[in-house]
Amino acid sequence: MSVSIWENIDHLNFKEYECIKKGFLRNNHGEISFFRDKESRLLLKVVGEATVKDFNFNDREGEIPREEFQLEFKHHYFEQKILMLAIPESRKINQIHGKNSYIDIYVVDEFEFTDNDCSIEAEYLIEFLDGLKIDHIFPHSMEINETHEKRYELLGENLELIEKIINKNSFTKNGIRIKIEDDEVYIIKLGIGNRGLILYRKNLELFKRDKIRKIISYIFGCPLVFYGYTLVNKYMTPSYSYLRNIHDNERGQLAINVQVPTPLSLSALNIIEVDIFENLMQELYVKYEEYDLSNIFFTYWVAVNSNSITAAVHYGALIEKLQATYMKIHEVSYSKILDKSIFKKMRERLQQQLDEFELTSKQKKIFLDKIGNLNTYSQKDKMDFFCNDISLSLSNIEKTAWQQRNDAAHGNAITDVNQAWKNTLVLRELFNKFLLKLITSNKYYLSYLDGKPEIKAL
Repeated sequence: MSVSIWENIDHLNFKEYECIKKGFLRNNHGEISFFRDKESRLLLKVVGEATVKDFNFNDREGEIPREEFQLEFKHHYFEQKILMLAIPESRKINQIHGKNSYIDIYVVDEFEFTDNDCSIEAEYLIEFLDGLKIDHIFPHSMEINETHEKRYELLGENLELIEKIINKNSFTKNGIRIKIEDDEVYIIKLGIGNRGLILYRKNLELFKRDKIRKIISYIFGCPLVFYGYTLVNKYMTPSYSYLRNIHDNERGQLAINVQVPTPLSLSALNIIEVDIFENLMQELYVKYEEYDLSNIFFTYWVAVNSNSITAAVHYGALIEKLQATYMKIHEVSYSKILDKSIFKKMRERLQQQLDEFELTSKQKKIFLDKIGNLNTYSQKDKMDFFCNDISLSLSNIEKTAWQQRNDAAHGNAITDVNQAWKNTLVLRELFNKFLLKLITSNKYYLSYLDGKPEIKAL
């Protein structure tokens, strides 16, 4: 129930367990299998011989307490338990080998495994992930050797027979080992699609692991989707495992293509250098709360997964949030043009001028409200001040893209769809440039405007 449950989730043998709480199962019997479908949904399949009662079987309707969907299994010989929240999705009866059989499918919202007989305490926590699409060469590797054998000895005689059951070397897995604060973190790519693991030396708090996972997602240019975790000892014997179903928006994230925001090596585009990667991780980790990176990254992936026009609004909002956070941290302001006392005198004179014209009370109120906004800088001015403060100048292409963000936000007509799409790519890169400049010591970013990654200076 450790790494194998992730690599071969459909191999879980329910025949070793007895169902002691059946939830919405028809009965405590039937052949049970556990799997994820093509949409990565966690499902339970139950097949059994159908009786007359099964032809008229109906689930309860109305509001049902959550705990009534719970299934519980107990191992025949060990103190192992499996708990599941399984919600019926479909029920049908087919003829299989000349017999009527029911086939029921359940959506498994949560899955838990516990082993109270585990004699050695857990030393490692392993998270299960999908979306690890980056094709860079990882600097470290992990090779698994499996050897199982039976020994036959005749007492009193010098006779020993050995039967090899398993004797194989698993494929080498790509990995990278880093330190965050005092914690050792291992990121391992399994080599099966885009699945991977994050291994921690100890049971790290959930909020810390969430930070680390989101930072890795940003650096690797694609969101990692969290499927669950397990606690194991050095012999990979688990004491507790947890798997979860993923939400619709997370399934959408699995379709996002990789765009690494900054080079992870200065010698080749497809290599990860530990020093560069670890430094990025640590800098983003330290500034995580200060710059509200949890919400920043959430909106970022929403933008990446949106159409070009909607995405432009999201990227614009992200850039404005970075600007506002920077101003708050450094106690600077780009809001008022004139000192309040000076503008107050100007406003009074302008109001006096309005009285010289024949205006209705409604018209006068509209103009008075507009006068109040005269002392506020435009978004263009704010952007110029911000870029000057952080020593980052905008190109003409970036200025045009920033204007498109305003057009999209205010519903202005988009005359050139292709250019709008390209401007959205520019806005994504502009956000990456600002984030890297504000939070990290990196000197470069990756540009994809010409169809392939190109290293450019910040």
